[in-house]
Amino acid sequence: MTEINLSLGSSSFNSPAPALQAAIDALQNNKTFYGPAEGTATLRQSIVDRYTQEGISIKPEQVLVTPGTKQALFNLLSILLQPGDEIIVPTPAWFGFHELIKYSPGKLVTLPTTASDNYSINEADLRKAITPKTRLILLTNPANPTGGLFSRTEIEAILRVLEEHPNVYFICDEIYDLYTYDSTFTSALACTGPQERVIVVNGFSKTFAMSGWRVGYIIAPEDVISKATAFQSGTYSGVSVFIQDAAEAAMRHRAEGLQMMLATLESRRQLTQEKLQAIPNIAFKLPEGAYYFFPDLSYYIGSTTTSGTTINSTADLCTYLQNEYKLVVANGDNFGGKGHVRISFAVEETELVEAMHRLKNALSKLTVREV
Repeated sequence: MTEINLSLGSSSFNSPAPALQAAIDALQNNKTFYGPAEGTATLRQSIVDRYTQEGISIKPEQVLVTPGTKQALFNLLSILLQPGDEIIVPTPAWFGFHELIKYSPGKLVTLPTTASDNYSINEADLRKAITPKTRLILLTNPANPTGGLFSRTEIEAILRVLEEHPNVYFICDEIYDLYTYDSTFTSALACTGPQERVIVVNGFSKTFAMSGWRVGYIIAPEDVISKATAFQSGTYSGVSVFIQDAAEAAMRHRAEGLQMMLATLESRRQLTQEKLQAIPNIAFKLPEGAYYFFPDLSYYIGSTTTSGTTINSTADLCTYLQNEYKLVVANGDNFGGKGHVRISFAVEETELVEAMHRLKNALSKLTVREV
């Protein structure tokens, strides 16, 4: 039995053909030397043009190209935080936030949200979470792992709270912004509020299927970009120019492949929804964006396997699925969703069908303890 991995954060799509050709052309033209730390002028302009087309006014001086979005976040944590500063992260949240904060001077403060409230952020709870040490509010929209979409109303509620706290920045990770299904995505840059403290990070890994290229960007006020550029210059210089040429080509030709990828993902989302609905005693929300389901499998915690082993935790359940059924899913406890698992539907359809069959079969073989 071949292992199927639904835990990954990358898709099965190939990188765009224009990006591949642009990288080849750049290499053949010997674009292998240091480039500007802030990113090439042409890539930054293409990013500006993309947002301008969406009605958002920014300047190239507000853009910094980074070696992936994770590094963009690390840049920001490094320049904006002092020891003891607090970062509020609504949970469930991408586990990478926890790891990045661990290596920063800051302290993680979680703000739990629930599936029953559609993982929305309660404005009053956010106000209570803010202390004199709060420096950042950080979230992903569309959300990883829940697939939820924060609306304009919800983002502007966060920015209203920001109005009351002039030392707090809002960082919105919008890496999945081009992958939405039934609802319209609104960037934090398009919302009413203190835009001088709004920062967006984005990149090419997810919606451009360029995870291995390691190219992202920050859009922020010029003073923040200036500090982040100095940090980048003094640490890892910048992104290879031939990779930036590839990213620029992907950005400028984004409409060519996006429609196909979205249609494919929507089909796989529906397939996964149907398969999960056929499994008893699990609950889940239909994702509005990104490419993950985050089902609650806590009903099966405390059950026993056919060999008599007790499933005492989500980790045990994930181990059981991997060892007995060669099915890898992400442990939701690591995202702040106890009893949940994250399942990617951005895999080939044949794999997805087989994976859902294995999940249903695996859970059906468990003996649930009577309450």
